[in-house]
Amino acid sequence: MLKAGVPSRQIEGFARKDGVDFKVTPEIERDLRKAGATDSLIQLLKKLGAAPATAQSSGPAGSPELSALLQTAQNAIGRRDFAEAVKALKSAVAIQPAMPEAWFNLGYAYGELHQPEAAIKAYQKTLELAPDLFPAQLNLGILLLDQKQAQAAVEHLQKATQLKPDHARAHLSYARALDQSGQSEAALKQYQEATRLDPHMAMAQFELGMLALQLSKPAEALAALDQALALDPRLLQAEVGAALAAEALNDNAQAIAHFEKYVAARPNDQESQFHLARLYLQQKQDEKARVILEGLYRVKPDLPGLAAALGDLSTGLKKLPEAEKYYRQAVNAQPNIVDFHRALGETLLNEQKFPDAEAEFRTALKMDPHNRPSAVGLASSLYFEKRYSDAIPLLELLAKTPDATPTTFFILATCYDHLMARKEALASYERFLQLSNGKNPDQEWQATQRAKLLRREVSK
Repeated sequence: MLKAGVPSRQIEGFARKDGVDFKVTPEIERDLRKAGATDSLIQLLKKLGAAPATAQSSGPAGSPELSALLQTAQNAIGRRDFAEAVKALKSAVAIQPAMPEAWFNLGYAYGELHQPEAAIKAYQKTLELAPDLFPAQLNLGILLLDQKQAQAAVEHLQKATQLKPDHARAHLSYARALDQSGQSEAALKQYQEATRLDPHMAMAQFELGMLALQLSKPAEALAALDQALALDPRLLQAEVGAALAAEALNDNAQAIAHFEKYVAARPNDQESQFHLARLYLQQKQDEKARVILEGLYRVKPDLPGLAAALGDLSTGLKKLPEAEKYYRQAVNAQPNIVDFHRALGETLLNEQKFPDAEAEFRTALKMDPHNRPSAVGLASSLYFEKRYSDAIPLLELLAKTPDATPTTFFILATCYDHLMARKEALASYERFLQLSNGKNPDQEWQATQRAKLLRREVSK
């Protein structure tokens, strides 16, 4: 019973009720202490074992056969011969069905034999006879959880935490059952209680952190995952969770540190390597990003998003032909990603391939009509193609938005200027000068000169 997790105090109750038919020899005392028996339990067993033998009851509860079966079962459990234990315990409960301790041990033995259905039935019978037996509630709840019966597990694990509010493992198991049954917020509270009761339980800290991350609570997640790693650095998945939590807190430096540790231990995890490379790109650590991205490209060139990331890297290094090659590959692989078309369009625009750029921007806008960078790119393409009449309606729409840039008004002004629309050109030049205010000196000089000339012409 001790090996099955039955508390010493509970066993004392059984011993006082049913007595014992053995003496506590030094060897038995050694085995009892090894199994976790308390001094109080050992003294009681010595006392009961030393008491004069009493007449056996005529009923089955006190029969020598029953006692022998129970002893055989205990010995079998002690040497982990669970098949023998099951055989003896089945015979025992057939003789005396109202023995919760025998049913409990039967459930435990079935569990060790990986016979969950039989174990569940035995634990359920145990609880019919002794509903407040904590180990039975806990073991049955854990077993049901293992069998993907989370909602049924919740009932028993909740009862277990009520029977022993200070039992950290019970709260941990209850948290898992609540989480698997879709009660995430309630699960979070139970994880918090488990870690409060036992701050050194690494797995509880890890699971708390991952659930907090899932619930968009990155600060709590990061604290729990860092604690999990401090307790057990082998929990490598906690490195990934901590990295994602730090990233959600806009602490990319810490996110990189966690990903670097994980990738060093799991160099074949391509997704994590890719994520780390993108963080390097955001932090302008282009050389580190290049090493990872090119290595991944050699191994798995079709990894989703990889070609686009290489395009971003090439753009940053001003290698436009390479950027175009990678962006085209990205577009071909995932044609429904707006940003891939936009990025390819911007690269083509910088390469002065204006008709091709126009086509990519139009595709992006067809997919997302409110994509401002693509609208700006399309207007710029039309402008450089000298299609001023086509560019003006788009530029007017961009000019009316709250985040309109000075450049928008400058391009709009030059479009009107080319079309000899003097009043409209003057108004746009003046608005550009108001917004630019020293930020674009070359364009400001040009706008100032044109505005002077246009004022004279308009005033005629």
